[in-house]
Amino acid sequence: MKSKKVALINLGCPKNLVDAEEILGRVAGAGSTICQHPEDAEVLIINTCGFIDDSKKESIDTIFKMAKLKKDARCKKIIVTGCLAQRYPQELQKEIPEIDHVVGLKDFEKLTDLSGSDHKKKLASPAQCSDDWRNRIRLTPKHYAYLRISDGCDNRCTYCAIPGIRGRFHSRTIENILEEAHQMACEGVKEINVISQDTTSYGVDLYGKQQLHLLLEKLSGVEGVKWIRTLYTHPRHFYPELIHVIGRYDNICKYIDLPIQHCNDAILKEMGRGVTRARIESLISDLRNHIPQLFLRTSVIVGFPGETMEQFTELLEFVKSIQFERLGVFTYSKEEGTPAASLKKQVPREIKEHRLKEIMLAQQKIILKKHEKLVGTTISAMVDEKSEKKGQWFGRTYGDAPEVDSKVVIQENHLEFGDITNMMITGTAGYDLLGTPIRLPQRHKGTKGQKKI
Repeated sequence: MKSKKVALINLGCPKNLVDAEEILGRVAGAGSTICQHPEDAEVLIINTCGFIDDSKKESIDTIFKMAKLKKDARCKKIIVTGCLAQRYPQELQKEIPEIDHVVGLKDFEKLTDLSGSDHKKKLASPAQCSDDWRNRIRLTPKHYAYLRISDGCDNRCTYCAIPGIRGRFHSRTIENILEEAHQMACEGVKEINVISQDTTSYGVDLYGKQQLHLLLEKLSGVEGVKWIRTLYTHPRHFYPELIHVIGRYDNICKYIDLPIQHCNDAILKEMGRGVTRARIESLISDLRNHIPQLFLRTSVIVGFPGETMEQFTELLEFVKSIQFERLGVFTYSKEEGTPAASLKKQVPREIKEHRLKEIMLAQQKIILKKHEKLVGTTISAMVDEKSEKKGQWFGRTYGDAPEVDSKVVIQENHLEFGDITNMMITGTAGYDLLGTPIRLPQRHKGTKGQKKI
């Protein structure tokens, strides 16, 4: 790929984004020039997502759109990689002849010489987390980044295709992760978002026991990192030491991403989640009792095969009762090769969509009430981007993860990207908050205290 002009289009979740950043590092290291605009590139790399129907459709649509550039622009080759490529290599090459190469996950070394992978052969399963982070070209703003601590998954939830795509669960060593975290800090990263398919299982394969609490404790000592956020925690694997560490350290955000997926015991069993409603309720109680000012995020699935109206109503009432600070809802996606795909009583799409809307309407009311209670209070927020309006910026509170949660619209002239400042919440705007800094941001000193996380 030497001396080629290359552009990359990335789709999907933050785990995919890390893959994309590692791909760019490899390509640039081989001597290619990275183009910002696909129209300027000779080689297009599309990093696909293949998790659910909507993401697969987005990936296919993007491939077709980029294929037009082989006629209308200087593009000579299209390479498809990512989860969809790992899952359907033969089908992609057969159905979309404009694709020149299909490259599987963790097979990225083939990208450097455009050799691709032989689509007639079965792609190997990813074996371990790579060290491509050493030359990684980050696509996030300078002040925050994603830190992948493991890859793959052993949970085998019946609706999920990830184990078949990403392979078995495997952790990176603590030393390796800390090395990357220190490099991030040296590059100006102030917020580290810890990610994997199941962060709470971190270390089980390497150390024989869960070690996320120890990892977070060590990450909290990395100089220059002001916020550490933990995403993708499984309720089945949450444990007391982890709760203690999150509550103890000031620079570990009091924010927990805890996908419960459902609350009905029969549905949870069919999903293979390994938890009951009682366990979920007990865990949430422990989290809120031991971590003051906690922002709790979850995700739920509606329309799982066989979900009755009574079971959906139980979920709806559960959401209203628990009052999650943040929530995402998805309709069940029938994924071939998963156990749930063969279950009887598949729920019609229109019913699933209706149930999704009901959950979202309920959560909207919850969010608005919670945000109204924040008006007049002070909360720590990070500046992410500048608005087109003079004197206006967009940021996030410590209770909001990048891209997926709410924003704070900040009225202030003298700010910089990545500033962390105490914010007086002055009002609300839909799902977002309005705020004004009550003092100048601290750019060289770490914040301390529970309210200044």
